[in-house]
Amino acid sequence: MNLNKTSISRRQFIKGSAYSCAACVFLSGSDLWAESFMDPANFGPTPYPALPYPAPDWLRHAVIIEVPTRGFNVSDYKNPKNWKSPYGDTTYKSIAARLDFLQDMGINVLCLYSVYNCTPTTKLYALRYTEPNPDMGTMADVRDLIQQAHARGMHVLSNTNHYGVARNSPLLAEHPDWFLPPSQLRAHQRLFDLNHAEARAYIIDTHVWWCTEVGLDGWRIDCGAWSFKKSVWSEIMTRCANKGKRILLTPEDKRLVGHIQGSGLHGYAPILDLANHCPLTGATENDPYRCKEISGHNVGEPKDECSAYNSNSGGSCGREGCYRVKGSRFIYGHNSMFAPMVPWMLPGEVFNATHLALPVTDYNAKMLHSWLDWTDVESQKAVVDDFRKINKIRAAHPDIFHNNMYETRLINVPCTSTPASPVKPYARYISGRKAGIVIGNNSTTEDVTFKLEIPLTAMRMDGLNELKVTDCWASTTTRVASNALHHHSILVPRDKAAGGGVRVLIIEPT
Repeated sequence: MNLNKTSISRRQFIKGSAYSCAACVFLSGSDLWAESFMDPANFGPTPYPALPYPAPDWLRHAVIIEVPTRGFNVSDYKNPKNWKSPYGDTTYKSIAARLDFLQDMGINVLCLYSVYNCTPTTKLYALRYTEPNPDMGTMADVRDLIQQAHARGMHVLSNTNHYGVARNSPLLAEHPDWFLPPSQLRAHQRLFDLNHAEARAYIIDTHVWWCTEVGLDGWRIDCGAWSFKKSVWSEIMTRCANKGKRILLTPEDKRLVGHIQGSGLHGYAPILDLANHCPLTGATENDPYRCKEISGHNVGEPKDECSAYNSNSGGSCGREGCYRVKGSRFIYGHNSMFAPMVPWMLPGEVFNATHLALPVTDYNAKMLHSWLDWTDVESQKAVVDDFRKINKIRAAHPDIFHNNMYETRLINVPCTSTPASPVKPYARYISGRKAGIVIGNNSTTEDVTFKLEIPLTAMRMDGLNELKVTDCWASTTTRVASNALHHHSILVPRDKAAGGGVRVLIIEPT
């Protein structure tokens, strides 16, 4: 794509765009649009209003991982000195080489940081938006990665810092008039002037092109509380849709109605009472999704309590560092894969990876600046086996275990537990047809027996003499008298032990 020397005029741009007077505020002189990337940030709880198209249907079953591109699948898992670059030497081909494993683990969406040519020191700040990272491969390699993902039923997103460029970007010399003055930096980057028609066209055209021509499936929008502009992204989304491509948008810091908020937080604390502390408020048929950020690229910043394992000379940090799951079947299963939210995490969570910091002094130890030792897949085999099983259970019951908060109901299941546990079992159900009962144990020292009082009346299954009960972990199905389900016992072994942390029962009419 050759947009580096665009000569489109303001008149041509307006005539050729999809904007209407309702979408823009026309001002006098050179200020065509009354918006700027220097506008104040909006971190309030009110989400951004809906855009012309809701999220694509595949968000219903999405399990998203962030890919810190250069550190994801390096050439030497044990000796960074052998890498071609201290920032990591992952290629687009080496990312593609891990698709089979990720698919087997239930991962079906990759979010690259970032697909376009950006500074290796940040993985975010753009040099050019019209080409891939040259140290990672060619455009043909990017297309092949996306095509391989699509062939497996997976999707590929990318982070975008669409609002500006790195301070060493060649675009600054080629198109100095596209940018706000150097005094107006944000997030250490030079900002595009949204009132410059060619600059605005460059942003929109490149982001449409990556989706409609290269195959990308959407964007995670960096610093969305101030960078997200509805007029820009409505244009991008509409042009993609007009070419048959529905895309997902995930602004950082701010939820977008009909889509989700992108990563950028520091992960959820474990939820012991999901029915009362799951962010269900406001979920509607047209806005049914919420993101569950298990871990994201900012985890591990100085305000976190733990840094990367190999950058902590005092040894006070465990090998799992700032990962959030750390082999917990309770967090991975009860809190995430079976919960009615879109799971979003770093790839190392799925195999209990060691948190390794890239060997460069200009990074802190946050997860964006980490790399993976894939030999952990074998050393953590018990975790991998259990997490794979959790995802197989989720995939086997897509009518119950999906991300749409509006379509299945969520209630707590009354119980007693021995020894006493603070975790409340919950049910996701379709009235009168099917229920998934999820029982979690967050104790790492004690097995817990739960005596469940399964709420058949609330789930409208109380008029049946007998029900079919499937223990998904044991892979057994039995017919059980309905009155016996008022006192149904199940043992959940201790968390972080093989086969522990979570159990699932499926209840259906016989």
